[in-house]
Amino acid sequence: MMLATTYTQAEFRGFWVDGFNQGFHTPEQVDTLLQRVRAAKMNAVIVQMRKRGDAHYASPLEPFATQQQAGFDALAYLIEKAHNETPRVEVHVWVNSHPLWPGSGWPSDPKHILNRYPEIQTEDYDGKRVTEVGYGGDWGHPLYHEWFTRVVLDIVRRYDIDGIHFDYIRYTGERWGYNPVSLERFNRRYGRTGKPEPTDPLWKQWRRDQVTAVVRKIYAQATALKPKLKVSAALITWGDGPQNTDDWVNRSAYRAVFQDWQGWLKEGILDMAIPMVYYNEANPRYAEFFRRWATFLKDHQHGRIGIVGIGNYLNSVENTLQQIEFARAPSPSGNRVYGVNFFSYAATTGVGTEEGARLYQEPFYAALGEYFKEWVPTPPMPWKHAPTAGHLMGTVLNAADLTPVDGATVEVYQAGSLVRTLTADGNGFFAAVHLPAGVYSLIARVEGMPAQQLSSIWVTAGMGVNLPILLGDSETVSVRRLESLASFPDGTPVLLIGKVVAQDWLAPDQPLIVRDALSDATIEVQVSAPALPLLRGDRVAVKGILRTGMDGKKTIKDATVRWLGVL
Repeated sequence: MMLATTYTQAEFRGFWVDGFNQGFHTPEQVDTLLQRVRAAKMNAVIVQMRKRGDAHYASPLEPFATQQQAGFDALAYLIEKAHNETPRVEVHVWVNSHPLWPGSGWPSDPKHILNRYPEIQTEDYDGKRVTEVGYGGDWGHPLYHEWFTRVVLDIVRRYDIDGIHFDYIRYTGERWGYNPVSLERFNRRYGRTGKPEPTDPLWKQWRRDQVTAVVRKIYAQATALKPKLKVSAALITWGDGPQNTDDWVNRSAYRAVFQDWQGWLKEGILDMAIPMVYYNEANPRYAEFFRRWATFLKDHQHGRIGIVGIGNYLNSVENTLQQIEFARAPSPSGNRVYGVNFFSYAATTGVGTEEGARLYQEPFYAALGEYFKEWVPTPPMPWKHAPTAGHLMGTVLNAADLTPVDGATVEVYQAGSLVRTLTADGNGFFAAVHLPAGVYSLIARVEGMPAQQLSSIWVTAGMGVNLPILLGDSETVSVRRLESLASFPDGTPVLLIGKVVAQDWLAPDQPLIVRDALSDATIEVQVSAPALPLLRGDRVAVKGILRTGMDGKKTIKDATVRWLGVL
C-alpha cells in the first residue's frame, strides 16, 4: 500500500460535484454526498449550481433546473449541512460560464437567457452558433457579460458560500467569438473594418481581454462584497505542459481558447487556480503530460494558490493515488501546490476514457480516506485574512444618456505618480484590484469628450470603493437626496446616481423602486428603455422626468436606468 506524503500543513481537498449526475438533486443525495466527502477526509465540495443557463438554487434570474426535486434549494440545504456538521466542509459554487444549452434543442422556459436575449450567442467565423458544447454566450457582447456577472453576484450576495468557481470561462476555440456586437466593438476600437481572420493577433488579444474583463469584474465586486470569498476556476491544460515560463503563450489555454489564467494569477483576480490535469496515468505519454503541468503549476502560482485537478474518472484507484503523490511532492525548485481536487465525485474510477468511468464506488472514497488519514483545514489566504490592499472600481457613463463609455481610459494616481492604467469594458466598468491602502486620484478620458478627474479617493484594506463617473454634459438636475425632489417642478429632467434598488424588479411593466443609500426615502421609477432585471440591493443610475402622481407623490417617468454594481 502506498504511503501518503507527510503533510502537516493545511491543504485543499475537494470534489467537483456535477449537476448532471446524482449529487444534490434531493436532500437524501446531499446527505449521502457529505457522508462520502467526510469519509474521504475531504474539506471542500465544488458543486455545479449552474449548468446551461439554469439554477439548482432559488434564482430570481434563471429557470430552475429540471433534474432538481421541485422546490428543493440544493444550495441552501447543502450549506446548512456542510457548515454546521463536523468537520466543516467548504462549499464552492461551480458555474458553467459559456455554455447555455445543448445544440440539439432550444430551451422552452421564457425565463432562459437564450429566450430573453438570443442576440448574445457566440458565432464562429462562418456564422455558425452551435459550439462543441452547444449554444454559448459571447464575452464580447456587453449584455451577456453583464448578465453572467449579475447571476454570479446574486449567488454571492444571498448565500453563505465559501467560494465561487468558474468553468468554461473561455471561448471554445480560435474560430469562435464572432458575435456581431463584439466585431463592431473591435472594429470601432481599432479603426478596422470587415471580419478579422481567426489567427489575427489583435483579434485574438481582443477575445482574451473580453474573458479577462468578466473575471476581473466579478472578482472586484464579489470580494468587496464578501472579502473572505475565494474565487477559483477550472482551467485548461490541453496537451503537453509548458517547457518553460515563456512557453505559456504557446499552450492551448492562452493561444486557442483565450483563457490567460497565468495573467489572472499575476493580477490577483483569481485566488485559486485549479487546472484540469486530466490524464490517464497508465499511458506513459499522458502520465508525462500530467507531471509537466503539475510541475509548471507548482512553480507558477504568483503568490496565489495552485490546486492540481486530478481526473480520477480516467484512472484506477492505484493510479489516482500515484498522481496525488506527485501533485503533493515539491517541484525540483522546491515549490509545492496547496492541494488537490478530484473530477469527479460521481465518476469515481475508469480505464482511460470518459465512457469507461464507473460511478459512485464506495471503495474509492474509502481509499482516499485511508490515504489522507485525517481531516485538515483548507490553506489560509493571507491577502484575505490580513489584507493590506483594497479594490478601486467604477463605471464610466456618458452623462447625456447614461450609455457606457466603452474603451474609456482610466488613470489611477497616488501622490502624483501614475500607478495603474485601466480600460473600461463594454459596460463602462473598470477595476484596479489589490491597490495598497491609501489615498488616490483618477482621471477618466475618451477621445471627443472632456476628461473627468476625481481626487481624494480612499482605498481601505480588504474593502472596495465603487465610483460612477460621468463624462460630458447633461441637461439634468443631479439629485443627491431624494427628499430634495419635492422642491422641483413637474417636467424637471433629473439624474440620480448610486441609488439602491429597494425591491426586485423583474418585469419591465412594473415600477422600479429606488432609495437613498443612507436613508429610507424612496421614489417610483417608470422605466422606458429596455433594461436587464434588477435585484434588491443593486446600485443604479437613473435619468428621467420628474412628475407628480394623482396621489401627490413624486415619480420619475420616461427613465433610463443603468446598473452600477452591488456596492
